[in-house]
Amino acid sequence: VFHLCDTVMTSTATTSKATATLDLGAVGAGLMQWGTTNVDDKFVNPKGNLSDDEVKGIWKCCRDNNIVFFDTAEGYGGGTSEIRIREVRQWYQDNYLDGKPDTNVVVATKYLPTLWRWTKASFYRALRGSLDRLGVNVIDLYFIHTPIHPLPIECFIQWACDAVDDGLIHEIGISNCNANLVRRAEAVAVRNGKHIFCNQIMLNLLVWDSHKHQETVKTCQELGIQIAAYSPIGQGLLTDNLTETKFQSIRAVKMTGVKYPDLVPLRSQLERLSKKYQCTMAQVAINWVKAHGAVPLIGCRSVDQVKDVAASIKKSLTNEEVQELDNVSLGLSLFDRPLHRRCLFVVFISVLQLAYYTEHWYHRWKQFWSGGAGNNNKKKKIT
Repeated sequence: VFHLCDTVMTSTATTSKATATLDLGAVGAGLMQWGTTNVDDKFVNPKGNLSDDEVKGIWKCCRDNNIVFFDTAEGYGGGTSEIRIREVRQWYQDNYLDGKPDTNVVVATKYLPTLWRWTKASFYRALRGSLDRLGVNVIDLYFIHTPIHPLPIECFIQWACDAVDDGLIHEIGISNCNANLVRRAEAVAVRNGKHIFCNQIMLNLLVWDSHKHQETVKTCQELGIQIAAYSPIGQGLLTDNLTETKFQSIRAVKMTGVKYPDLVPLRSQLERLSKKYQCTMAQVAINWVKAHGAVPLIGCRSVDQVKDVAASIKKSLTNEEVQELDNVSLGLSLFDRPLHRRCLFVVFISVLQLAYYTEHWYHRWKQFWSGGAGNNNKKKKIT
């Protein structure tokens, strides 16, 4: 039984705004493609897994350009993305900060409520697993992943509040939650003397012309909840050099059913503004997200991508230009997807996690029989 949490146990949260304790900066780096497993290499990363040198270059470029927010999840690479963050963060501190901690960095990760996770004990096991892989004593920002869970969202928020009291989480986040879910999550947090710090949702010009999306953004703003916007450039649909051939291969096309002609008015407006400001269409799209009060999360696979994102920080659109883009936006909101499709997604990610677990234990078993058993994840904590 899935709980689509905007249909049950409705509560009303206070509208008082809490004081933010984390600074996410102007943009963030999404690290979904930082996994290192064979599953990632064959099914998740279409261009193959990143090398260690590529990851080091990306991290250094981010820090050189004052990008401080890094977003991962236990479900990204079955936890190997978290391990990579620990390793590259330590490498950067050792080589560029004389071993001193990089205290400005905010690392967020996510709890994945798979089909078999029904208890507070399973929540804490997952949390402690992320703490170990990240090499930290407390997680800066801990999201509850996906809006469809095996239990009502109130359960997970209560457990997260308890983990804050236990000193394991600094701030609580939610992911892909609509306005009603946001209010319900905040109500539980407030009853515990806490606050939902952030809601991570898809926010771009492909989804803005949707009542549910606009209502969600408005609700977050009223409650003082930061929005982290993933897919701000629509998986490439809002960038330069898009062709009909490239269009057909983009995952968002299959997810939303959008047709190439539907994008023409929107892309024409983006192209006009990019020429005006002598920048890329992606930079215009990113600035549109910033203009709506959200922190854009950019998937980072190369140093060039980071540089393009960093250049967008220095630009801004006028209110009139933002409105012009609003007027040609599309309404392909994931909040409007049928319940059965959203449930299928949870089944899919549960199966994907099983694949990660299978590969993990295969390598552990192989290592044991080769005489090298041991936990290679035990590293020094990052302070």
